[in-house]
Amino acid sequence: MKGLILCAGRGTRLQPSTYTKPKCMLPVNGEYILVSIINKLVAAGISEIGIVVSPSQGEIQETIGDGGRWNASLTYLLQKEAHGLADAVRSAQSFMADSPFLLMLGDNLYEGDLEPLIQSLDKDTSAASILLQQVKEPEQFGVATIENGQIISLEEKPRHPKSNLAIVGVYVLTGAIWPAIERLTPSPRGEYELTDGIQMLITEGRHVAYSVTTAPFFDIGTHERWLGANRYQMDRDPNNFAAPSGQDGSVQWIPPVRVDPTARVSNSVIGPHVYIGPNSVVEDCILVNSILTDRVSLSHVHAEGSVFGSRVHLAEQETQEQPASHILGDRATVIRLNPDLQNDS
Repeated sequence: MKGLILCAGRGTRLQPSTYTKPKCMLPVNGEYILVSIINKLVAAGISEIGIVVSPSQGEIQETIGDGGRWNASLTYLLQKEAHGLADAVRSAQSFMADSPFLLMLGDNLYEGDLEPLIQSLDKDTSAASILLQQVKEPEQFGVATIENGQIISLEEKPRHPKSNLAIVGVYVLTGAIWPAIERLTPSPRGEYELTDGIQMLITEGRHVAYSVTTAPFFDIGTHERWLGANRYQMDRDPNNFAAPSGQDGSVQWIPPVRVDPTARVSNSVIGPHVYIGPNSVVEDCILVNSILTDRVSLSHVHAEGSVFGSRVHLAEQETQEQPASHILGDRATVIRLNPDLQNDS
């Protein structure tokens, strides 16, 4: 079985963080989302992996390389224009050939075991298998309706869901999907929906298996969800509960925190749930529930629920008593002057 990761999405809801980088290259607990997914597939015994990218995402291959660091063999597949998940899958047809494959979305983190889903695919009778979970707002997902242990219908983001079983975003597909994708027409959203392709298999009488999971999954489509995924993973990493080594003794650490060894922090209160990325400098700050991607410079900042992109520079004249929330994209610079000095000028 091969693996496929879809990374060509534009990530518009995560702007400005995705103006200059793909969302699969955002860090969660200090690790790129894409690397977490690669490790997930390798742990499930899948090492031959295709990654679908857009023409503007050369950074992914430059940074991740051939996958040898994670005992994987990576092949990069080009989707020239983003026309939906099914269109992205179609970009991998020559790579997959007749092999069954496990598909994961490049902005989703699934914390459960992949083995039950893989085992649910009976190679002799099943055309596909999908992962499902009960959710509170099924209208935001693809939704499955099940009767007598069989999937009878799938709908993509229905206004009036027939069930609360959402498609998590992890699939096992076989060669049966290729002719179904070729017959698809654009949905009302103007996209070729993978849900519609799998529904076509059901309509044709093909068996689509499923596995229901209660394990956490994170669709990292907004900054709030990104921070939520970061908190979840930080809480479960024992390395985050010891004070970072090699740092200034003037810092109060409130775990969990993760600080890259190349970062420098002084005279600050850091945590809980703070990640400080490579080559960042933090001075006289109070940071809670925040992500500093890399080469971030903060001075006299009191922040909570914040995300700072690469090479951000934010400097206040003095540390405020009340926290602020900042969402700053790459290379943003904000220097807030003393109000009294501004009035004198």
